[in-house]
This record gives sequence, C-alpha cells and structure tokens, in this order.
Amino acid sequence: MGIAGTAELRKEFLLAAGFTIMAFNSIYQYSWNAMEPLISRGLSAGFQEVQVAFTMFVVASTAFQLVGGAVADHIGPRGISIAAAIMSAAGFLGTSVSLSVPEFYAFWTLGSAGEGILYGIASNVALKWFGGRRGAAVGLVSLGFGVGGALANPFIVSVGDFRRAALTIGLIEIVALPALATTISYPRGLRGARTTEVVRDSSWWLIYASYVLAAVPLLAFSSSLTAMARTTGVEGLELTAAISAFPLASGAGRPLLGAISDRMGSIRLLMISAIMMALGSAMIPVGLVLEGSLLVGLFGGALVPLYFSAVSEIYGGAYSTTNTAVLYTGKAVAGVLGGSIFAIVLEHGLPAASAFLVASALAAAALLAARMRTPSRANRA
Repeated sequence: MGIAGTAELRKEFLLAAGFTIMAFNSIYQYSWNAMEPLISRGLSAGFQEVQVAFTMFVVASTAFQLVGGAVADHIGPRGISIAAAIMSAAGFLGTSVSLSVPEFYAFWTLGSAGEGILYGIASNVALKWFGGRRGAAVGLVSLGFGVGGALANPFIVSVGDFRRAALTIGLIEIVALPALATTISYPRGLRGARTTEVVRDSSWWLIYASYVLAAVPLLAFSSSLTAMARTTGVEGLELTAAISAFPLASGAGRPLLGAISDRMGSIRLLMISAIMMALGSAMIPVGLVLEGSLLVGLFGGALVPLYFSAVSEIYGGAYSTTNTAVLYTGKAVAGVLGGSIFAIVLEHGLPAASAFLVASALAAAALLAARMRTPSRANRA
C-alpha cells in the first residue's frame, strides 16, 4: 500500500473512532427519556427536580466544549480527549452509586462535561480531515450520536433500574473511551479565521441565534418526549417504539442530510430542516407521536453537523474546534428553553407546548433566510 493509500486508511480509521465516541456520547442526551423515569423512581424525586439534570447536562457539555476546543486547536486533541473520556465514564459510574439528587447532579454534570469535550473533538476530526466532503463526513461521525441511544434505550428500559444501567454503561466506557481517545489527531497546515474575528462578523450572530431557536424542538423531544406522549395516552410498547425511533431517526438523518448539504449548501438545507421540525412538533397534539418524533429526529438530529459544516465552510478549518464550540454555547440557551422552560409550558397543556416549539423552529428558519442574504466579512485566511 502506497503513502496515499495509508493516509486514506488512517483518515477512515479516525472517522470510525469518531463515530464510536459519538455513540457513547449520545447516551447522555438520547437515553434521557429512558433514564429519567427510572431516576425519578429510584431517588423518589419529581419530574421537574430530575429534569434539572438535563439542563445541567446541556450547560456543562457546552461550557467544556469551549475549553476542549481551545486546547485541541492550539495544543492538540489527544491529551484532552483522554481526560474527557475518563470524565464521561465517571459520570455514569458515579450516577450508579448516587444516594441523593445532589449527588446525581454532581456526577451527571461531570460526565456531561466530558461528553461535551469529546463531542467537539470527534466532530472536528471529520471537519478537518475531510474538507471537500465535510458535510457527509461530520454527518457520518454524528450518526453515532443517534445510534448509541437507539441501542442503549431498550437495554435501559429492560433493566428497569437506573443504577444497574449506569454501572454497566460506565464500566464499558471506562475501558473503551480512553483507548479510542489515544488514536485522535488533527491535520496540520489548515487555514481559517480566528474566533475573535468570527464573532465580530454580523452574519455570525444570525447563524448563532438561528441555532439556538432551531435546537429547541430537538432538545424538548430529547428531554420530554415521554411526558408529551403520555399526555396523549401513548404508553407501553408504543412509547418504547417512539423513544427508540427518535434517536435512530436523528442518527440516520445526519449522513444523509450531510451529503445533501455538500451539494445544496448547509444554510439552505438548515432552513428547510427548521420548517420540517415545526411540522413534526405540530403533529404531537393530534396523537401522531411516532410520526412527529421521526420528523423532528430526522431533521433535528442533523442540526449540529450541518451548523458545524456551515461554520467550517464559511470561516475555515484552522480554528474550527473553537469556532464550533462557540456556536455550541447556543445549546445552553436552547437547553434552558427546551428543558426547564418547556417543562413548565407543558404543564399548561400540550397545545401550548407544541405552539412554543413550532414558533421557535419557524423563527429559526426566518433568521437563516436573512443569513442567506447577508455576506460574511470574516477572513478565512
């Protein structure tokens, strides 16, 4: 095998490693619907009390992705990836022995911080190594973020005990994730705009605000699909099917829409995705829980890879881990809106909750349409 063939094989291995890391990462978000009822019962806590942990996950994973991104872009991704892998596993292991809600909060936040760092680095392995096919590559890596939850959810439901489920997941992670992290690297010689320049570009803030609003339906479904479904009378196998199909659809849409974005353009496809999420959110009050979950999962799951691809496409790859991490801070705002705030709105009725999600998605589409008419002034070189 020649040098070119060896280099290509190395890139494909990195893509596979990123995919596997993402599969483990997804359990923190896409298995929440399966874990939350078990945690509530096991700790004798109410829905809103436990739901705070989902908001803490979003905030911690977002904040630490910034730290991890800066370290990875300037020093290299390997060391910080190994540390994050240990943190992610410790989150599940600690959760398995938590005796109170505050203990659970602490361990879940620790694991969420590790998840955020790994998410940013795994995504940028694809962005940096596959510049000409960045949409398809980051979509393929992000496929793991749906597949992991789809595989874990039936197991978690069948176990019926959050301690046993978290212990099993944590033991697997503490072996697999650090080993995968040792293989991660970035290419050299990339060009792009520094983050300080990117945030001075007015069109950046249109992208940022649209991301916040577009992510709300996805996070609301991730955190409250079980509660929404039960409001419509959906229980048992039908509910299990919906919470398993949601992450599967989320994963499947990523490589598909990523490949389409390489031809259509990320911003245009993101606008279409926001409109489709509005439609999916409107389906829930009329009892189309599975159908709405599939639609929001398919188009919502692809949001992050599509937004990351757009940032790399517009602002270059040299500082993409940091730039995408700054964008990802919008998930913290979206997490509050789609987590705690949505739970409060849901208590006022499913129609109001659905309208909240539809309005958020359509506002995102309007901002993306405005971005298409606004040229970027940031210097990629």
